[in-house]
Amino acid sequence: MTARFPLWRSALWWLLPSPARVRENSYFWFDLIVGLRSMGSSQAVVARLATVSDVELAAVVRLAEINGKRQEHFFRSVVLAYITVPLTVGAIWVSLSPTSVKAAMTNADLLPFVGGTIGGLATAIVVRFMADWRAQAFLSLLQMVQVERACLSGTTLPELPPPSGRST
Repeated sequence: MTARFPLWRSALWWLLPSPARVRENSYFWFDLIVGLRSMGSSQAVVARLATVSDVELAAVVRLAEINGKRQEHFFRSVVLAYITVPLTVGAIWVSLSPTSVKAAMTNADLLPFVGGTIGGLATAIVVRFMADWRAQAFLSLLQMVQVERACLSGTTLPELPPPSGRST
């Protein structure tokens, strides 16, 4: 099922118009469920889950929650390491030796290195963000299926974990 949510589709989602984004403009407003539900990849996952028992679905949801938490922690670590550390080092360098920073920034030989480093760090952050977004979208889809199934069968949902302060 996770193969239906590859990372490269996140990049295409932003570049190409899709029914999920265009329909009711749902990704840019309050209701993200309409857009998530209308995606072809989501519909394939929902169809696959039709044959899964409630217990198996609860286990898959739990695994997706674990994966989502790990993705979130990894994303935060990358942001912390790739933004905070270079800015701190740069601030210390400017404080200790402003003339050497000016000389380094005007040196044409170093500009490709600086630009490449900034570009590489930015790319890594964007990729981690997209991976986190996809993990959360997959978890949201599974939880949506679980809620729909409980409503149709008249059963109660398994006990939900306390809110983590992060919306999915």
